[in-house]
Amino acid sequence: MKWKPLDYRYADAVLDHTAFKQSKQEIIDILTAAVPPLLNPAEPDPKKGGVKRRGRSRIGVPRYLYLPVDQKALNTYLDEQFKLRGWELQPQIVSKDKSGGPVTGLKGDYKKGALQVEAQFGNMARWYTDVFKFQLSYSLGEIDVAVLIVPTQAFANMIDENVAYFERVERELPWAKMSLTLPIWVIGIEPHDWGPVRDCYDRAAEIFEQARMQAGHQIGRIPFDTRRVEVPSDEESRD
Repeated sequence: MKWKPLDYRYADAVLDHTAFKQSKQEIIDILTAAVPPLLNPAEPDPKKGGVKRRGRSRIGVPRYLYLPVDQKALNTYLDEQFKLRGWELQPQIVSKDKSGGPVTGLKGDYKKGALQVEAQFGNMARWYTDVFKFQLSYSLGEIDVAVLIVPTQAFANMIDENVAYFERVERELPWAKMSLTLPIWVIGIEPHDWGPVRDCYDRAAEIFEQARMQAGHQIGRIPFDTRRVEVPSDEESRD
């Protein structure tokens, strides 16, 4: 994958400190080596590993978009790679030895020393939970800096609808400067090569279109390039 950063509250400089420099490089290595995992375009049932699809209602021929990226496999890859490098997986945000407050089941994704990482490939609203967990960990003295990994908008559009994406985090995060007081390094990821993702998208579309045609139904396709740049006009109200 290729990646681009957003430096919030000088997180990049903090991560270049000797206490975090190796961990920062490990994150970069993990993401750079990642390859977008794809669902099976030949499997018609998304519940069995096939490419997900969504219909767009309109007058006339219905149109479909396709979601070829395997979100679960991407999370599994990250779990394996962080564990391999000695990171703690699913750390408690409020450790069991803390007292004086209510019990919480909040967990992070990955932690090493005073660095916490959250990887978010789900619903847009969930990145707000991620930064809340960062702030809570920071307030408790558990971490000094945090890293948030999200897809770029184009890559998010291949995972599902209304997925958290880098460009929106980039727009919104600076407005939280009075409430989010810790350094956060945001990383947006997307494929180096879009070819396999495009091929999976188009193959899934062809197979589904043929099946619908044989059943006597005509459908249209939202082209891959259109879907990559598609942004819901009401995205702010859909969270």
